[in-house]
Amino acid sequence: MKIGKTLMAASALGIALAGIAAPAASADTAAPVSAQSKHTASIKCTKPSGKKANYSWGDGATNVTVYFNNHCSHKVSAGIVLKDTNGAMSVQCMTTNGGTKGKKKFHIGLDHSVVRIQKGCKL
Repeated sequence: MKIGKTLMAASALGIALAGIAAPAASADTAAPVSAQSKHTASIKCTKPSGKKANYSWGDGATNVTVYFNNHCSHKVSAGIVLKDTNGAMSVQCMTTNGGTKGKKKFHIGLDHSVVRIQKGCKL
């Protein structure tokens, strides 16, 4: 109860009590850094000139989320190019409306990884 009154009085006076504050986090207690890397790709717009549809994604084990920001005034179809452990390539298509941004989750399975994002949905 005595500590509570001291804290209230110190707070009212605007005094910081460093001795009562929680200790700072050390390097040993810091959250681990993710080993996933971020990848990016862009597709040029037909209209307006100089604008792009931008994409980013991380390395996922069974799922991958692709984030997009379409600055074009038209729909853009992007091919999410996957490679399996045997080297075989496949494509999953994603079409976004002009002037939109968001994300889409793809189930790619354990044996696939995203290699790139390309214009169009054909290899």
